[in-house]
Amino acid sequence: MAPQHTVLITAAGGNIGTELVPRLLAAKQKLVLPTSNASRLQAKLSSDADASNVAVEEGSIRDPTWLQTILTKHNVDTVFLCLTVTDELMTTLNFFDAMKRAGCVHHLVYLSACGDFSSPEGVRNVMNSCTAAHVLVKPLMEQKLAFDTSLQWTTTRLGPTLFFSNDVRSKRSMLTEGVFDEPLGEKGVSRVAPSDIALGVVNSVLNPEKFAGKKIMIGSLQRFTGQDITELWSQGTGRTIRMMDLGDDRMQGFEDHYASMVGGGDNGKAWGRDLRLMYEAFFAQGFGMSEEDYMLEVELLGKDPEDYVAWVKETGNSWK
Repeated sequence: MAPQHTVLITAAGGNIGTELVPRLLAAKQKLVLPTSNASRLQAKLSSDADASNVAVEEGSIRDPTWLQTILTKHNVDTVFLCLTVTDELMTTLNFFDAMKRAGCVHHLVYLSACGDFSSPEGVRNVMNSCTAAHVLVKPLMEQKLAFDTSLQWTTTRLGPTLFFSNDVRSKRSMLTEGVFDEPLGEKGVSRVAPSDIALGVVNSVLNPEKFAGKKIMIGSLQRFTGQDITELWSQGTGRTIRMMDLGDDRMQGFEDHYASMVGGGDNGKAWGRDLRLMYEAFFAQGFGMSEEDYMLEVELLGKDPEDYVAWVKETGNSWK
């Protein structure tokens, strides 16, 4: 039986968290789940979960004093840090500082992004090619974890690719307009199932010594082009699906579209531009991993990753 850890999980009600929580409970781990809405999160927890192994704490992870308090209160020894927020840089650094002051954390599983953010060549490439803030914060934080000798914990960095579940956001436009409205180009992108990320987190938590100090990419070795993806969804749904028309400016339409999806205003405009910058990098370079990365992923997961093609087929059939 694996040793029991006390694991603090951020975003426990999200795409990864909903897969991760039951897996860690099945492994008899103690969980601390910070949330801004305790009643909503508790409603999502499985009714057969062992309540004695779950502590739901209501508050804000943007508040480092509160965070330090709950880390200390529960003697948390392991943290899974998954953040995608507008102020991610400040929130992450304050989170690290709260962990340091609490003094009880021994291992961090940090959700980064797929890519070499460590070697001089890799750092130069990402700094030269990436200007999307929610992506660029990841290599900055990896550098902090690598070079700050005052941090007392070991770290496993996970680098997921583009989530399968992102495609679900295009369900309405595919079924009503025949349009896949996520602008994926022809250089190709690797795809990842949130369940595989959750499995990677579990194995990193249960085997901290084995995977400490490593960056492990998670996703498919195959890179899927926009044409690949629209053909797969056409087959899966039984409809003709085409990529969204980006107009003369290939990304302005997407930027405006996404800004309106997240409510418009300054925040919507900022996220619209940030997502545009990420997808423009996909258009220019693609997004994926090497065969060496893939072999390390298989070692972490203990299996091949989930099949995106099979997922599209199953999901598309369920929408008919």
